Amino acid sequence: MKVSNLILLSIASLLFFYIQLWDQKLVTPIYLSLLGMSTLYGMYIRDINVSHIAGFILVLTTINLAIFETDLVNYVTPSDNEIQQGLIIYGIQLLFSLTTALILIFRVQFSRLLSKSDQVELTHFDGIFHWLYLYSSSIYFLALAEEIAYTFFELKSLTLIYDNFEGLIYIAWALCCGALLTMVICSKKPTNTNELA
Repeated sequence: MKVSNLILLSIASLLFFYIQLWDQKLVTPIYLSLLGMSTLYGMYIRDINVSHIAGFILVLTTINLAIFETDLVNYVTPSDNEIQQGLIIYGIQLLFSLTTALILIFRVQFSRLLSKSDQVELTHFDGIFHWLYLYSSSIYFLALAEEIAYTFFELKSLTLIYDNFEGLIYIAWALCCGALLTMVICSKKPTNTNELA
Protein backbone atom coordinates (compact mmCIF):
# COMPACT_ATOMS: atom_id res chain seq x y z
CA MET A 1 0.00 0.00 0.00
CA LYS A 2 1.37 3.42 -0.91
CA VAL A 3 2.29 5.81 1.89
CA SER A 4 -0.20 8.44 0.64
CA ASN A 5 -3.03 5.87 0.74
CA LEU A 6 -1.97 4.82 4.22
CA ILE A 7 -2.00 8.43 5.41
CA LEU A 8 -5.49 9.02 4.00
CA LEU A 9 -6.81 5.79 5.50
CA SER A 10 -5.34 6.56 8.94
CA ILE A 11 -6.62 10.13 8.97
CA ALA A 12 -10.10 9.19 7.73
CA SER A 13 -10.41 6.39 10.29
CA LEU A 14 -9.34 8.50 13.23
CA LEU A 15 -11.43 11.46 12.10
CA PHE A 16 -14.52 9.26 11.96
CA PHE A 17 -13.65 7.69 15.32
CA TYR A 18 -13.04 11.03 17.07
CA ILE A 19 -16.20 12.64 15.75
CA GLN A 20 -18.23 9.71 17.09
CA LEU A 21 -16.82 10.21 20.61
CA TRP A 22 -17.31 13.99 20.85
CA ASP A 23 -16.68 14.07 24.60
CA GLN A 24 -13.69 15.71 26.26
CA LYS A 25 -13.42 13.01 28.93
CA LEU A 26 -12.91 10.39 26.21
CA VAL A 27 -11.08 12.31 23.48
CA THR A 28 -8.41 14.01 25.61
CA PRO A 29 -6.98 10.82 27.21
CA ILE A 30 -6.95 9.08 23.81
CA TYR A 31 -5.10 12.03 22.26
CA LEU A 32 -2.55 12.24 25.07
CA SER A 33 -2.09 8.45 25.08
CA LEU A 34 -1.40 8.37 21.36
CA LEU A 35 1.08 11.23 21.72
CA GLY A 36 2.80 9.42 24.59
CA MET A 37 2.92 6.09 22.77
CA SER A 38 4.30 7.75 19.64
CA THR A 39 7.02 9.44 21.69
CA LEU A 40 7.93 6.19 23.44
CA TYR A 41 7.87 4.25 20.17
CA GLY A 42 10.22 6.81 18.60
CA MET A 43 12.56 6.34 21.56
CA TYR A 44 12.25 2.55 21.30
CA ILE A 45 13.21 2.43 17.63
CA ARG A 46 15.75 5.19 18.22
CA ASP A 47 14.18 7.51 15.68
CA ILE A 48 14.87 10.91 17.14
CA ASN A 49 12.67 12.65 14.58
CA VAL A 50 9.56 10.67 15.55
CA SER A 51 10.18 11.03 19.28
CA HIS A 52 10.84 14.78 19.04
CA ILE A 53 7.83 15.57 16.87
CA ALA A 54 5.47 13.62 19.13
CA GLY A 55 7.30 14.73 22.29
CA PHE A 56 7.10 18.46 21.54
CA ILE A 57 3.36 18.17 20.86
CA LEU A 58 2.86 16.03 23.99
CA VAL A 59 4.69 18.41 26.34
CA LEU A 60 2.94 21.56 25.13
CA THR A 61 -0.49 19.92 25.00
CA THR A 62 -0.07 18.49 28.50
CA ILE A 63 0.99 21.86 29.97
CA ASN A 64 -1.93 23.59 28.26
CA LEU A 65 -4.43 21.02 29.51
CA ALA A 66 -2.92 21.08 33.02
CA ILE A 67 -3.48 24.83 33.25
CA PHE A 68 -7.18 24.37 32.59
CA GLU A 69 -7.69 21.12 34.52
CA THR A 70 -6.19 22.63 37.70
CA ASP A 71 -8.51 25.68 37.41
CA LEU A 72 -5.49 27.96 37.40
CA VAL A 73 -7.33 30.36 35.08
CA ASN A 74 -10.21 30.70 37.56
CA TYR A 75 -7.78 31.64 40.34
CA VAL A 76 -6.19 34.35 38.20
CA THR A 77 -9.30 35.99 36.75
CA PRO A 78 -12.22 37.48 38.64
CA SER A 79 -15.46 35.64 37.91
CA ASP A 80 -17.43 38.86 37.44
CA ASN A 81 -15.30 40.06 34.50
CA GLU A 82 -16.45 38.00 31.51
CA ILE A 83 -14.31 39.86 28.97
CA GLN A 84 -11.13 39.28 30.95
CA GLN A 85 -12.01 35.62 31.47
CA GLY A 86 -12.65 35.09 27.75
CA LEU A 87 -9.43 36.89 26.81
CA ILE A 88 -7.38 34.78 29.20
CA ILE A 89 -9.03 31.44 28.34
CA TYR A 90 -8.85 31.78 24.56
CA GLY A 91 -5.63 33.80 24.71
CA ILE A 92 -3.77 31.06 26.60
CA GLN A 93 -5.00 28.42 24.16
CA LEU A 94 -4.02 30.62 21.21
CA LEU A 95 -0.58 31.21 22.73
CA PHE A 96 0.04 27.48 23.24
CA SER A 97 -1.23 26.61 19.76
CA LEU A 98 0.96 29.23 18.08
CA THR A 99 3.96 28.17 20.21
CA THR A 100 3.43 24.54 19.16
CA ALA A 101 3.15 25.59 15.50
CA LEU A 102 6.38 27.61 15.71
CA ILE A 103 8.26 24.81 17.46
CA LEU A 104 7.07 22.36 14.80
CA ILE A 105 8.07 24.76 11.99
CA PHE A 106 11.58 24.99 13.46
CA ARG A 107 11.58 21.42 14.80
CA VAL A 108 14.87 20.42 13.20
CA GLN A 109 16.67 23.38 14.77
CA PHE A 110 15.13 22.69 18.21
CA SER A 111 15.98 18.99 17.90
CA ARG A 112 19.59 19.83 17.10
CA LEU A 113 19.73 22.10 20.14
CA LEU A 114 18.48 19.30 22.38
CA SER A 115 20.38 16.43 20.79
CA LYS A 116 23.79 15.94 19.25
CA SER A 117 22.47 13.09 17.09
CA ASP A 118 23.40 13.19 13.41
CA GLN A 119 20.05 11.52 12.59
CA VAL A 120 18.09 14.74 13.12
CA GLU A 121 16.67 15.63 9.74
CA LEU A 122 13.67 17.16 8.06
CA THR A 123 10.98 14.53 7.46
CA HIS A 124 7.85 14.51 5.32
CA PHE A 125 5.82 14.78 8.53
CA ASP A 126 7.45 18.06 9.51
CA GLY A 127 5.41 19.59 6.71
CA ILE A 128 2.11 18.37 8.17
CA PHE A 129 1.88 19.01 11.90
CA HIS A 130 2.46 22.75 12.00
CA TRP A 131 -0.46 23.27 9.59
CA LEU A 132 -2.75 21.48 12.03
CA TYR A 133 -1.69 23.81 14.82
CA LEU A 134 -2.03 26.87 12.59
CA TYR A 135 -5.60 25.68 11.90
CA SER A 136 -6.17 25.32 15.67
CA SER A 137 -4.70 28.78 16.21
CA SER A 138 -7.17 30.24 13.73
CA ILE A 139 -10.03 28.57 15.61
CA TYR A 140 -8.77 29.98 18.93
CA PHE A 141 -8.38 33.42 17.36
CA LEU A 142 -11.90 33.34 15.92
CA ALA A 143 -13.25 32.16 19.29
CA LEU A 144 -11.43 35.03 20.99
CA ALA A 145 -12.85 37.56 18.50
CA GLU A 146 -16.32 36.07 18.89
CA GLU A 147 -16.05 36.25 22.70
CA ILE A 148 -15.11 39.94 22.51
CA ALA A 149 -18.01 40.63 20.13
CA TYR A 150 -20.39 38.68 22.38
CA THR A 151 -19.47 40.28 25.71
CA PHE A 152 -18.18 43.73 24.78
CA PHE A 153 -20.34 44.62 21.78
CA GLU A 154 -23.43 42.70 22.98
CA LEU A 155 -23.68 40.64 19.76
CA LYS A 156 -25.57 37.80 21.43
CA SER A 157 -26.46 36.03 18.18
CA LEU A 158 -22.78 35.54 17.23
CA THR A 159 -22.00 32.10 18.69
CA LEU A 160 -20.97 30.06 15.64
CA ILE A 161 -17.48 29.16 16.90
CA TYR A 162 -18.62 28.84 20.51
CA ASP A 163 -21.37 26.36 19.60
CA ASN A 164 -18.98 24.22 17.52
CA PHE A 165 -15.72 24.86 19.36
CA GLU A 166 -14.98 21.35 20.64
CA GLY A 167 -15.81 19.74 17.31
CA LEU A 168 -13.55 22.12 15.40
CA ILE A 169 -10.66 21.36 17.77
CA TYR A 170 -11.38 17.61 17.71
CA ILE A 171 -11.01 17.68 13.92
CA ALA A 172 -7.46 19.01 14.33
CA TRP A 173 -6.74 16.40 17.02
CA ALA A 174 -8.07 13.60 14.82
CA LEU A 175 -5.96 14.75 11.89
CA CYS A 176 -2.94 14.98 14.20
CA CYS A 177 -3.61 11.45 15.48
CA GLY A 178 -3.90 10.15 11.93
CA ALA A 179 -0.62 11.80 10.97
CA LEU A 180 1.06 10.46 14.15
CA LEU A 181 -0.17 6.94 13.46
CA THR A 182 1.03 7.14 9.87
CA MET A 183 4.41 8.52 10.99
CA VAL A 184 4.83 5.62 13.42
CA ILE A 185 3.82 3.06 10.77
CA CYS A 186 6.16 4.57 8.17
CA SER A 187 9.12 4.79 10.54
CA LYS A 188 11.35 1.77 10.48
CA LYS A 189 13.53 0.21 13.09
CA PRO A 190 17.23 0.32 12.21
CA THR A 191 18.47 -3.12 11.17
CA ASN A 192 22.18 -2.44 11.47
CA THR A 193 23.57 -2.07 14.99
CA ASN A 194 26.13 0.44 13.68
CA GLU A 195 23.26 2.81 12.95
CA LEU A 196 22.33 2.81 16.64
CA ALA A 197 25.77 3.96 17.66
